[in-house]
Amino acid sequence: MVRFACESRDRTGKSVKRVVEADSKREAIATLEREGLFPVAVSVQEAALPSSKGRKAGKPRPSSRANLLKTEGKPKTGTPDSPGSAPPKASPASAVRRIPIKEMRTFSLQLASSMRAGVPLIAALESISSQCLHRGFQSVVEQVAKDVRGGVALSDALGAYPRVFGEVYCATIAAGEQAGTLDEVLEFLATHIEDAMEVRSDVRSALMYPSVVMLALFGAISVLVVFVVPRFASFYSGFGRDLPLPTRILIGVSSAAVEYLPFLVLGLAGLVFGTVSYLRTEGGKRTLDAMLLRTPLIRTMISTSNTVQAAQLLGLFTRSGVPLLQGLETIARASASPKMQEDLVEVAELVGSGQSLSYSLEATDCLSPAARAMIATGEDTGSLEQSCEAVAGHLRKELRYLTKNLGTLIEPVLTGMLAVIVLGVALAVFLPMWDMVRIARD
Repeated sequence: MVRFACESRDRTGKSVKRVVEADSKREAIATLEREGLFPVAVSVQEAALPSSKGRKAGKPRPSSRANLLKTEGKPKTGTPDSPGSAPPKASPASAVRRIPIKEMRTFSLQLASSMRAGVPLIAALESISSQCLHRGFQSVVEQVAKDVRGGVALSDALGAYPRVFGEVYCATIAAGEQAGTLDEVLEFLATHIEDAMEVRSDVRSALMYPSVVMLALFGAISVLVVFVVPRFASFYSGFGRDLPLPTRILIGVSSAAVEYLPFLVLGLAGLVFGTVSYLRTEGGKRTLDAMLLRTPLIRTMISTSNTVQAAQLLGLFTRSGVPLLQGLETIARASASPKMQEDLVEVAELVGSGQSLSYSLEATDCLSPAARAMIATGEDTGSLEQSCEAVAGHLRKELRYLTKNLGTLIEPVLTGMLAVIVLGVALAVFLPMWDMVRIARD
């Protein structure tokens, strides 16, 4: 039996601290839930050392906005009854950058099937590595198998390759290890990756037509400005008459483009490189996130996607027996949106101070009103897992609808832009001709 220091809340929201003896963390959490308590933090109670008089063993450390947002990677993990093992050292395989998302889905499904069939983890990893089609990913899986054989937890072994396995993937694997539900977690990850693939495919299909049209229009206008307009300019100049304003503007743009073409190309390349470099920084990510959240259609898609991910992970962690506070902190670190990270960190702080989850979500205005209402109902009735899954399922359908109809929603805007550009160029070219025809008649 192991002694666990537990911090919970009762139905009234009052904080309750006590020590529970159990064989595992999951059993300790189940004991608290049977007594009508809502676990917030559960940790192994360490024996008091002689040099640490007056210190309470196993007391959970309070969370803060600073250390949650600045934490890199994830906490060490291991078995539910023992401290986590140290992460493996970096290897040449860690230089692998990006892996096709299909490979990640296949890896998750194969490992889940092997675990459910009773195949040992090391044997399953070695078998999967021999079947990998991607050379880089094959070397990664082989190294992960070696690290696990050496006594490293799977989540830590995967965490050594942050460019391959993201924060969400590693944090979810860690939760499955702690709760003993690794096969269920891997199946969830496979489903999550498949949903992401479908959304990405829908967005790519919706943006294909507008992208082709805009590229063709840009090419046509470039040829017109660089090659056609200068000939018209020399032709019009022979009449010695003042040209209309649209024509003068077009000729000026054409003259500048022809004279400074190399500088324009270099400037455009530098602008693209600088923008991409800035967006990779923390400030750039926040700026881009703020801009996207002000765009009507994109704002809805991002908000819906963030809510789906948060609800899915919260439901999974609840089902796996992960304490609420730890689950919220993990979800906050895993979110790709800086705004969502800040909101979830604030929710975790309120929950850690003894507030209920529904009150914390309402106070921080985190998630949509409908999602908050469903989660509050699940918390009151003791069915938080089912409520989170219902929220994720409903919003997933809404997200699919938005992505599939993205092209239809963009078409009016694209048509308006094309009309303005074509009309402006046509007026600039034909207005002088009409003047010359009028002069010839006179």
